[in-house]
Amino acid sequence: MRVSDFAIIANEMNQESVIADIEQKARAAGVSISALCNRAGVHPTTFSRWKKSARNPEPMGASLLAIGKIYNELEKLAPKRARRATKVAA
Repeated sequence: MRVSDFAIIANEMNQESVIADIEQKARAAGVSISALCNRAGVHPTTFSRWKKSARNPEPMGASLLAIGKIYNELEKLAPKRARRATKVAA
């Protein structure tokens, strides 16, 4: 994906829904957020600062570049998931 693709995603989704989407896709890929962030070159603490929570009621804004890096890593994991599913089915 290109950065412009992420700009489209950002326009269609708010930050909370983008973070939730990344978390859901990471769970589906069987990878922790920490491992995913490390693969993408984004510090896991930075990711946690993007999330709204009781302890963090005013999260910092996520950069499109960092979000793009994370989604790129998720895309790289997709073929691995498909290979695993094929092995399990066989």
